[in-house]
Amino acid sequence: MNKELPFLAGHVALKSDLSIEEVAKILSERLFGGLKFGGKEKEIYEEVPAIFIDPDILGFNIVLQGYPGINEEIGYSLSILPNIHLDGVTFKDISLDDYLIHLLKVVLKDVKEIIVVG
Repeated sequence: MNKELPFLAGHVALKSDLSIEEVAKILSERLFGGLKFGGKEKEIYEEVPAIFIDPDILGFNIVLQGYPGINEEIGYSLSILPNIHLDGVTFKDISLDDYLIHLLKVVLKDVKEIIVVG
Protein backbone atom coordinates (compact mmCIF):
# COMPACT_ATOMS: atom_id res chain seq x y z
CA MET A 1 0.00 0.00 0.00
CA ASN A 2 1.37 3.39 -1.03
CA LYS A 3 1.46 6.32 1.30
CA GLU A 4 -0.22 9.45 -0.11
CA LEU A 5 1.70 12.71 0.26
CA PRO A 6 1.02 16.22 -1.01
CA PHE A 7 2.72 17.20 -4.28
CA LEU A 8 3.36 20.86 -3.54
CA ALA A 9 4.06 22.99 -6.60
CA GLY A 10 3.67 26.66 -7.36
CA HIS A 11 4.12 29.17 -10.15
CA VAL A 12 3.85 32.94 -10.23
CA ALA A 13 4.14 35.28 -13.23
CA LEU A 14 6.18 38.46 -12.95
CA LYS A 15 6.77 41.44 -15.23
CA SER A 16 9.90 43.55 -15.13
CA ASP A 17 12.26 45.46 -17.39
CA LEU A 18 15.12 44.19 -15.21
CA SER A 19 17.33 41.38 -16.46
CA ILE A 20 16.71 37.84 -15.22
CA GLU A 21 19.80 38.13 -13.02
CA GLU A 22 18.58 41.40 -11.46
CA VAL A 23 15.13 39.94 -10.73
CA ALA A 24 16.77 36.83 -9.26
CA LYS A 25 18.99 38.92 -6.98
CA ILE A 26 15.96 40.74 -5.56
CA LEU A 27 14.01 37.48 -5.12
CA SER A 28 17.04 35.88 -3.48
CA GLU A 29 17.38 38.71 -0.97
CA ARG A 30 13.66 39.08 -0.23
CA LEU A 31 12.51 35.46 -0.32
CA PHE A 32 15.35 32.95 -0.18
CA GLY A 33 17.70 34.30 2.48
CA GLY A 34 20.34 35.39 -0.02
CA LEU A 35 20.74 32.00 -1.72
CA LYS A 36 22.03 32.72 -5.19
CA PHE A 37 20.44 31.81 -8.51
CA GLY A 38 22.77 30.51 -11.22
CA GLY A 39 23.12 27.89 -13.91
CA LYS A 40 22.08 30.03 -16.88
CA GLU A 41 24.82 28.38 -18.93
CA LYS A 42 23.21 24.95 -18.35
CA GLU A 43 20.22 26.00 -20.51
CA ILE A 44 17.76 23.83 -18.57
CA TYR A 45 14.96 25.03 -20.88
CA GLU A 46 15.56 25.33 -24.62
CA GLU A 47 12.87 27.95 -25.23
CA VAL A 48 13.74 30.58 -22.62
CA PRO A 49 16.60 31.59 -20.36
CA ALA A 50 16.35 30.08 -16.89
CA ILE A 51 18.30 30.22 -13.65
CA PHE A 52 17.85 28.26 -10.47
CA ILE A 53 18.93 27.92 -6.86
CA ASP A 54 21.37 25.06 -6.39
CA PRO A 55 21.21 22.96 -4.33
CA ASP A 56 17.48 22.39 -4.05
CA ILE A 57 15.74 23.52 -0.86
CA LEU A 58 14.10 20.62 1.01
CA GLY A 59 13.83 18.71 -2.27
CA PHE A 60 12.25 21.65 -4.11
CA ASN A 61 13.68 23.05 -7.32
CA ILE A 62 13.41 26.87 -7.46
CA VAL A 63 13.53 28.19 -11.05
CA LEU A 64 13.19 31.67 -12.54
CA GLN A 65 12.68 31.70 -16.29
CA GLY A 66 11.66 34.12 -19.01
CA TYR A 67 12.41 37.49 -20.54
CA PRO A 68 12.31 41.13 -19.39
CA GLY A 69 9.61 43.52 -20.56
CA ILE A 70 6.65 45.06 -18.76
CA ASN A 71 4.63 45.48 -21.96
CA GLU A 72 5.51 42.10 -23.41
CA GLU A 73 3.06 39.20 -23.38
CA ILE A 74 5.71 36.91 -21.92
CA GLY A 75 7.52 37.87 -18.74
CA TYR A 76 9.16 35.89 -15.98
CA SER A 77 7.88 32.83 -14.18
CA LEU A 78 9.04 31.73 -10.74
CA SER A 79 8.42 28.02 -10.16
CA ILE A 80 8.77 25.90 -7.06
CA LEU A 81 8.58 22.19 -7.88
CA PRO A 82 9.44 18.95 -6.09
CA ASN A 83 12.64 17.47 -7.44
CA ILE A 84 12.85 14.23 -5.53
CA HIS A 85 11.73 10.65 -6.11
CA LEU A 86 10.18 8.80 -3.21
CA ASP A 87 9.48 5.07 -3.55
CA GLY A 88 6.17 3.73 -2.29
CA VAL A 89 4.47 7.12 -2.41
CA THR A 90 1.57 8.46 -4.43
CA PHE A 91 1.11 12.19 -4.66
CA LYS A 92 -1.94 14.42 -4.40
CA ASP A 93 -1.50 17.72 -6.27
CA ILE A 94 -1.66 20.82 -4.08
CA SER A 95 -1.10 24.20 -5.74
CA LEU A 96 0.97 26.86 -4.00
CA ASP A 97 0.12 29.45 -6.69
CA ASP A 98 -2.21 31.63 -4.58
CA TYR A 99 0.18 31.53 -1.63
CA LEU A 100 3.16 32.51 -3.79
CA ILE A 101 1.24 35.33 -5.49
CA HIS A 102 0.20 36.81 -2.14
CA LEU A 103 3.65 36.29 -0.62
CA LEU A 104 5.42 38.00 -3.52
CA LYS A 105 2.98 40.92 -3.52
CA VAL A 106 3.84 41.46 0.15
CA VAL A 107 7.63 41.05 -0.04
CA LEU A 108 7.92 43.03 -3.29
CA LYS A 109 5.42 45.80 -2.42
CA ASP A 110 8.15 48.46 -2.40
CA VAL A 111 9.98 47.11 -5.48
CA LYS A 112 8.41 49.12 -8.29
CA GLU A 113 10.58 47.41 -10.94
CA ILE A 114 8.82 44.04 -10.49
CA ILE A 115 5.08 43.54 -10.99
CA VAL A 116 3.43 40.38 -9.65
CA VAL A 117 1.00 39.40 -12.41
CA GLY A 118 -0.43 36.23 -10.96
